[in-house]
Amino acid sequence: MQNYYKNRAEEYEEIYLRDDPTRQEELRKLEELMKETLVNKKVLEIACGTGYWTRLLSETAQSIIATDKVQQVLEIAKEKQYLCPVSFHIEDAFKLSFKNASFNGGLANFWFSHVPREKIDCFLTNFHRVLQKKSEIFIADNVYIPSIGGELVIKKGDNNTYKRRKLKDGREYLILKNYYSFEDLLKIFSKHITGFSKDNIFYGNCFWCLTYELE
Repeated sequence: MQNYYKNRAEEYEEIYLRDDPTRQEELRKLEELMKETLVNKKVLEIACGTGYWTRLLSETAQSIIATDKVQQVLEIAKEKQYLCPVSFHIEDAFKLSFKNASFNGGLANFWFSHVPREKIDCFLTNFHRVLQKKSEIFIADNVYIPSIGGELVIKKGDNNTYKRRKLKDGREYLILKNYYSFEDLLKIFSKHITGFSKDNIFYGNCFWCLTYELE
């Protein structure tokens, strides 16, 4: 996974430029909801990548600590211009180094699908640990579209799914990519958030997102 994103860094943001009206409309909706949810917050961002969402969120957040495990994508992110204080850190999303209750906003866009199913509870527990009570959280990711996404690869004895991804230079990678239905998301997050309901979920044709307040 790290090698894939390291080598894809320069071409990563092209995925947001696809000429698809439905896709573009939903991306705008995600942006709007994210900015509204995390307005004036001290945000911890998980898997910031090249800073695409970091830059947009900087228009409304108070400050952002943007994290990733891949140095190459962080170098690209650092070159962007931001409208609030932003700092970048190399972090393991499953072993965050920050103290408990360090932030009052959390962001994880297009990361959840890369979390092994058996590590979801570990990730959410660790993510929530570094957030204060009443923190606002925004998480977004892809809806599976067979006509665009291609065939999912299934490994025997593995509960996760995988996708084949090819870079412009021809290199091909098999990466972990899990997709979730509306019902899946409701079940997963209800385990961690009291009162989590269908009202916390937007589920579109191309993307889904969650907004919720930490207890």
